[in-house]
Amino acid sequence: MPGLVVETLVPGYLSVMLRKLPEGVVIITGTNGKTTTTKMVVELLRANGKRVLTNATGSNLTRGIISSVSQQATKTGHLPFDSAVFELDEAYARQFTDVIRPKYVLALNASRDQLDRFGEVDTVAKLIGDTMLSATEQIVVNADDKRLSAIADGGDVPVTYFGVAPDLLKFFPRDDEIVSVSDAPPAPNAAKMQVAIELLNFKDDEATYQIGTQRFKTKLLVTGQHNLQNAAGALALVRQLLPHVAPAKLLKQLAGVKPAFGRGQKFMLKNGSELQLNLVKNPASFRQGLASYVRPYTATMIVINDNLADSRDMSWLWDIDFTSLQGTDVAYTSGSRAVDMALRLQYDNVPVGSIEPDVEKALQAFCRLPGEKVVFASYTAMLRLHALLERKAGKVL
Repeated sequence: MPGLVVETLVPGYLSVMLRKLPEGVVIITGTNGKTTTTKMVVELLRANGKRVLTNATGSNLTRGIISSVSQQATKTGHLPFDSAVFELDEAYARQFTDVIRPKYVLALNASRDQLDRFGEVDTVAKLIGDTMLSATEQIVVNADDKRLSAIADGGDVPVTYFGVAPDLLKFFPRDDEIVSVSDAPPAPNAAKMQVAIELLNFKDDEATYQIGTQRFKTKLLVTGQHNLQNAAGALALVRQLLPHVAPAKLLKQLAGVKPAFGRGQKFMLKNGSELQLNLVKNPASFRQGLASYVRPYTATMIVINDNLADSRDMSWLWDIDFTSLQGTDVAYTSGSRAVDMALRLQYDNVPVGSIEPDVEKALQAFCRLPGEKVVFASYTAMLRLHALLERKAGKVL
């Protein structure tokens, strides 16, 4: 709402305000991982004395950015910050860069997301590519994403790459591989790209990174194997922004970053058990969530809505392999597409205990179950669940 009001009353506000920042603007974009990666980057910069303006709640459309700026400016219109680090929606980023060009752009990945908004993955990659090419100082890009790395190579500014070791690529499949396309183009040759930060190996939330000629091991508070890859992107960007800070210091600071809003956050429930809330919004994010959070002893609930912010087109649920849930307890499906979700699981021989479209009723019943629990939720469902958990169920860990 603040963004809508300011945008209406003061046209050109965003451009005027952001040009006041002495160290300019940084954009983080991509299909998945923007919110968590932005949090990592911002906290690393702040830990090293930088005053950073950001959109911390993940509101990544233009009005969300305006809201962040207007609420953090002084009454005299001053922005008491060195720089701004914004996560931006793939489609709206282009509108933002028409207002002000960023100095740095970090591009995480490109995969199918909300077909009714974006179209196919090549369209998504082009949108992200346009944002990358708007950078005036540096592009930081995932070396293992062939679409994005090819676009970055065609730009006029230097490119820094991050990636994962070749033997880890199976854990981070590209969009073409998720749907088993036999003629998918080969992955780019990351070795030729001089990858600045590489994830060498991991076990649970402990990871080893190659930075230059040195190797560093760290254990992260953020959860999920996908966030170990995102951390490589965050480190690659921060190394450009803070070239004089020792890598060992950055890794130590990175280890203290907590999960972002609704992205693997854990709640301690009143019955003493833990519940983990995880956003899923497309085949890639759901696949990574299943790989990271499904355990034989963990009860599961899946909450899927089809509101505009979620995508009205639910066909993406059929591009996910749910067989990892076989033999586990999928206690509930909920949300406006609770029945559709249960039907999809049935085709992978995954039984569902109960179908309860009412999110609050389903959560109340689910929280009463003993033991560890995980909830996978689409965007608007995640927002509703987060609010309910904060107010009624317990405390954030």
